[in-house]
Amino acid sequence: MIRLTAVFLAAVAAAPLALSAQEVVPIRAEDQARLDGLNAAAGEALRQVLGQGDSQQIADAIRALRGAAQAADGESLAALAGDWSCRMTKLGGNLPAVSYPPFRCRFAAMERVMTFEKLTGSQRTRGFLRRDGARVVYLGSTFVQGEEPKAYEDFPETVDLSAGETLPDVGVLEITGPGSARILFPRPYRESVLNVLTLTR
Repeated sequence: MIRLTAVFLAAVAAAPLALSAQEVVPIRAEDQARLDGLNAAAGEALRQVLGQGDSQQIADAIRALRGAAQAADGESLAALAGDWSCRMTKLGGNLPAVSYPPFRCRFAAMERVMTFEKLTGSQRTRGFLRRDGARVVYLGSTFVQGEEPKAYEDFPETVDLSAGETLPDVGVLEITGPGSARILFPRPYRESVLNVLTLTR
């Protein structure tokens, strides 16, 4: 057992910056289902945008989703560190699409964990990145300005949606260029079918 523990700790120490220290945090079953249903959520949201949206809403959806995802290796993930301009576009659900003005967001490398936080706006999120198979996922807490976010690992398996706005937040990170990325949030608990947070700098 001592040898296995030593091997595990050595592997963690040698792992790429930003991801390994939180690999042991389990993804809630409900959140794993949301992540696994990303493509279905995107398809449903886009059907609503294209079928019911006006020209501006369709343009907002195209802008949010434009750009192919690139390989997210250790170097490209480490390069995320710093401040970004971020813009939230909500697709499907209450409205075909709604896009908000730019906000401030930040990635930060802390003790080999890459954290992420939306710093401005009434609706915020704070959490960290980790790998889920071939994907890089975001696990965090969505909350409103003035509330204290909860650590992702402290959320119970079943959350009470009537207890407040601090809820588990999950998404898939896609790097689309040296100064551009997005986080796709499938099936958020409020309002929409797919949230797309586009990041530029």
